[in-house]
Amino acid sequence: MPATVNSDAIPKGVGYLHVPAKNAQGFLPVQISHALYLRTVVIDERDLVKAAKIRVKDIQSGSITKHKDADTFTYHAKHCMNFSKDVIVHGILIDDKCYTGALIPPNLSPLDASATSSTTSVLAMESDPDFAEQCHKATILAIHGYHEAVETQLI
Repeated sequence: MPATVNSDAIPKGVGYLHVPAKNAQGFLPVQISHALYLRTVVIDERDLVKAAKIRVKDIQSGSITKHKDADTFTYHAKHCMNFSKDVIVHGILIDDKCYTGALIPPNLSPLDASATSSTTSVLAMESDPDFAEQCHKATILAIHGYHEAVETQLI
């Protein structure tokens, strides 16, 4: 099945990516389809509800609010009985279209039988020296920034 009407982008695989969300985990594991010719992933908002492990019939309403002055949006699915089960996802607007925060690939244990360098950061660092170097630099900068913030608060 094509990704969109009159599209030659046919999904080649299915997997899960983590969409940043306002919940205890900080993300929703959403099933996505991968097509070689698409550089983005299209997510149906109903899949966000499924990823939250909530039955669609338990959702009272769903809405997308576009905050055009800030170029952001909020998707909010209201649970009919318990507001703590509401599904809330924030993102950005580009050309008036909604985009989630950066999708986070699953990070399996390197001991997992299905682990590959695409699904495990440990294996990715072992197999890709450039990726390992970027991770190392990002960690050093993050730690340095944390220490600067702590020192500023102590002054």
